[in-house]
Parts: sequence; C-alpha cells; structure tokens
Amino acid sequence: MKTDNDSVNHKDLKAHGAMLLAMVLFGLMATFSKDVLANGGITGPQLVAFRVIGAALLFWLGSIIVPQQRIERRDFLKIAGAGFFGFALAQGGYIVGLSFTSPINATIELTTMPIFTLILSSILLHERITPRRALGIIMGFVGAILLITRTTAGDGRPTDFRGDILILISQVGYAFYLTHYSKVIRKYDAFTFNKWTFTFASLFILPFTLPHIMQIDWAGMSARTASEIIYIVAGATFFTFLLVVFAQRRLLPTTVSVYNYVQPFVAVVASMAMGLAAPQWMHGVAAALIFTGVWLVVNNKNS
Repeated sequence: MKTDNDSVNHKDLKAHGAMLLAMVLFGLMATFSKDVLANGGITGPQLVAFRVIGAALLFWLGSIIVPQQRIERRDFLKIAGAGFFGFALAQGGYIVGLSFTSPINATIELTTMPIFTLILSSILLHERITPRRALGIIMGFVGAILLITRTTAGDGRPTDFRGDILILISQVGYAFYLTHYSKVIRKYDAFTFNKWTFTFASLFILPFTLPHIMQIDWAGMSARTASEIIYIVAGATFFTFLLVVFAQRRLLPTTVSVYNYVQPFVAVVASMAMGLAAPQWMHGVAAALIFTGVWLVVNNKNS
C-alpha cells in the first residue's frame, strides 16, 4: 500500500512510465475520435459501444492465454461500480459529449479531472492536500488551458450545453472511480480487473447503445474509419487501460490523474507533426508549466 509520500523511487518508475505512455496513446485517440465522429458516419453512442464492448471482448479473448486471479464474491459489486463510473459513465459520457460540443470545449473540460480527483482524494481517502501538490495541479491546469487555447481552433460546430455537461459529469465520474475504488483496483492484476470492469460497463451501456449499433452501415464504412476505430479499441482502450490499471495499483489517485495534463500536449505535438498547427513560443511556456506541475505532484513529499 502506498503512503502519502508517493515520491518517485525505482519501484515506481515503471508505473510512471506506464502512465506517460498511456497518456500519449490517449492524446492520439482524441484526434481519431473527432475524425470518426465528424467524417466517419459514426455516432457518439456507436463509438462508445465499439470502445467498451470491443475492449471487453479483447480482454476475454486474452484471458484464454493470460493467467487470471479469482475475483472474490464480495468484490463483484465494487467492480461493477468501478465499471459504471470508470468506463460506462466516464468514457461513454466523454465520447457522447464530444459529439455534441466543440473540440476546444471538450479538451478544456478534460483538464478538470485532476482537480476533482484532488478534492475527492481529500474527502474519501483523507489524502493531505499539501501546498506542493496543490501548486502542481494548478500549474498543470494553467499550462493545459494555455496550450489548448493557443492551438485549438473551433470546427464550426456550435457549442451545445448538453455536451459540456456530459463531459464534466464524465470527469467527475472518473475522479470518483480513481478514488472510491482505489482499494479494489490495487487488489487485482490489471488484466483481471479490466476484463470484469469492461464486462460490467458493456452490460450498463448495451440497453442504450443497442438501437444505435443496429443502425451501423458496415458496408459503407471506409477503410480509414475502420482503422481509426481499431486504434481506438485496441490501442487507446485495451492496451492503454492495461497500462493505467498497472499504474493505479502503485500510485496515488492524484498522481495518476495529474498525467491527464499530458494529453493536450501530445495532441498539439501531433497537430504540429501533421502540419495542422504552427509552433509558437507560448507552447514552450505551456509545456514547461505542464511538466513542472506533473513533477511537483509526482515528487510530492508530505512535509
């Protein structure tokens, strides 16, 4: 069990590396998700179904060859709750919300999750909010907002209040998942935990997404859209959540959440690499704020 220090040591380096790689994959997913929703003929509920149910199937297929822990009967209700808040609500709410609101609104609202996690960690886990930890969260938030507003342009889509609310609710849901279910997350290995949480999440979303699934035009789906969906399901969900849960078993919820600020940085770098954004000196300032903020939280000492 981790202590409040959660400072970087050799044992935790793999966990921090896993979170950094996961955020790179998540950051790339944002671009693909927007393209699928805007140009691929796929709706928000359909993409939620692809992501959650597709990942559940991959975890079950993998369980044939990967050794699994036995889930204690008393933990199934907790795992079902983790599946609802961490995957059905958080991931589903974000994707459906993204289909309603503008990309810049969605990206800015993603930066609220570490703040919600810090507050809930203090309430639910009695985690001390040290000045260093709070400063790191604030610096990361400012850097992310600066980066987003300097780089992201609107796509002409009108802002829809419903989308903004859904994304904010999804961030609160994921923060609750990180904090309230931290003990059961640490109890089981990443493969076992993900297999069951995604299974329960699939059951939760199926009544709402099944009518949309039946309307998918499989024959008319382009190769580009299909390849983007494969990346979203296999790369940015299946593989990524193996990394995230691996890290969650070793790091405090607030430390896990602060890596969320890396996502907009990855998205901006990808945009520059694709020639969609030009580098500015302010990007350097924003990146410095983000990574300094992450460093302050990761190296927090309870003093």
